[in-house]
Amino acid sequence: MARYIQAVQWGLMVPEATAYHERSLRATPDLYAADVRILLEAGELTSAGDYLRAQRARTMMRDAWARMFDGIDVLAAPTVPMTAAEAGQEAVEWADGTTETVSDSYVRLCAPANITGVPALTLPVGHDRAGLPIGMQLMGRPFHDATVLRVGRVYEESVAGAGGLLPSLPEGRRTFRPACGRVAAGASAVLGRPDTWPRGSPTPATA
Repeated sequence: MARYIQAVQWGLMVPEATAYHERSLRATPDLYAADVRILLEAGELTSAGDYLRAQRARTMMRDAWARMFDGIDVLAAPTVPMTAAEAGQEAVEWADGTTETVSDSYVRLCAPANITGVPALTLPVGHDRAGLPIGMQLMGRPFHDATVLRVGRVYEESVAGAGGLLPSLPEGRRTFRPACGRVAAGASAVLGRPDTWPRGSPTPATA
């Protein structure tokens, strides 16, 4: 099911975003950045059949995640597979030789929480070699927001330096493209370097 997550994410997000922005997109298209406008215009091409299939897939994913949470309270996992890309960077090449657009990589690991609707938050848990922040995504059972918040609070209180965001950066590395999505950034409870994280869905840690 994991290989369908991103297709379902786009199959739901794009037409819904297009519907929300429909009036303003037609009235003032120049107020939208070119890449955003193209994405919203593409949503008009999504068929009703494709949207309904994405809805059915979301139902199956929600059921699967509900069963998973029968055995755990909180899931800790990466939310983005890398730290912030440089401004203007369009793609990233992974260690296995595959490439992925920056926008796809930013939303790929956010997609499960976005699709299933489970509560999720992110915590800063360290920095990469360039000084850019790494985060940990925590997800919990539906409507158990308080549990997710408690786990996040315990982590912040237990780990020295938790909660730090961005230290001073070397000259020439001061402009970055931020991560996007409902969940901002994440990493497993025990982190390796971001370039060592697998390209596919992460093996989650449980708490």
